[in-house]
Amino acid sequence: MPIPEVSVIIPCYNTKACVNHAIDSALGQHNHSVEVLVVDDGSTDGTAEFVSKTYETDTRVTLIHFEKNQGPSAARNAALDKAKGTWVGLLDSDDLWHPKRLEVLLAQAPDFDFIADNIMGFDAVAGKQTGPIYDERQTGALTFLDFLHQGREDQHDLGYLQPLMRRSFLETHEFRYNEDVRVGEDLLLNLQILLAGGRALFIDEPLYIYALPVGPLSKVASPYSRSTTDTTMLRHHLQELRSEHLHKFTVQELEALDKRLEDMALMAPIAAFHRARAKGDLVTMLRLALTRGTVRRRILQTLLGRM
Repeated sequence: MPIPEVSVIIPCYNTKACVNHAIDSALGQHNHSVEVLVVDDGSTDGTAEFVSKTYETDTRVTLIHFEKNQGPSAARNAALDKAKGTWVGLLDSDDLWHPKRLEVLLAQAPDFDFIADNIMGFDAVAGKQTGPIYDERQTGALTFLDFLHQGREDQHDLGYLQPLMRRSFLETHEFRYNEDVRVGEDLLLNLQILLAGGRALFIDEPLYIYALPVGPLSKVASPYSRSTTDTTMLRHHLQELRSEHLHKFTVQELEALDKRLEDMALMAPIAAFHRARAKGDLVTMLRLALTRGTVRRRILQTLLGRM
């Protein structure tokens, strides 16, 4: 097989019912060659067997199988180690690429190391697109400050971007995902790329179709969402990044990074409350509600919003 233009990385965990749609959307790109690296992260629903059987005759698809679940960072790293493409593209197993995504993004390839498009929200339960998630951003270069900007509470930050990344840039700087980070691993790597001089571009055309964790139309959680809310390790590594690159930051960048860390710390008790609720841990939920003002305020806001 000739060297592909893009290595598409698809981590999956118990997504047998939808992963073929993600794979097919990558294979169906117009005018650009791809290899698809599917990393089964210890699934127990037969995902690995399904992918192996469905694509056994397609040499563009490679299956990497973990016996035990290791998390999205480890899965992506395993694929990065095998990738051969000039570019690396990220695709979650419950998401899709528009057929012309690579055609649009790679038109900008000569000038950038990191190319991302707007993201089309998708309510998996309702089966309907809900509109671009970045409705106030125009096409243009991305900066370190752009990734740190939190925006309104109801907005997605740029850590959700699913870019194409120039593989030679990643290899030159020996970049990989931190494997103990299971939420925010994209944000961390994106910041490292920019600190290393990576040239990043945002294109305001929603060609990545993202299955929202909770559908705004159906008001029901996606059956394939594997989101976690524990930012403990992300905050730890962002602190390390701050210390290691302190001399590189402008005053404005340092202030923005410190504000982001402060906001994450303030939200940590709310995240812990959500994890306890998911586990049915009423004792921890009650303790957090009694001892953390941020949790009490969020509960009150939620109750008032339903009245």
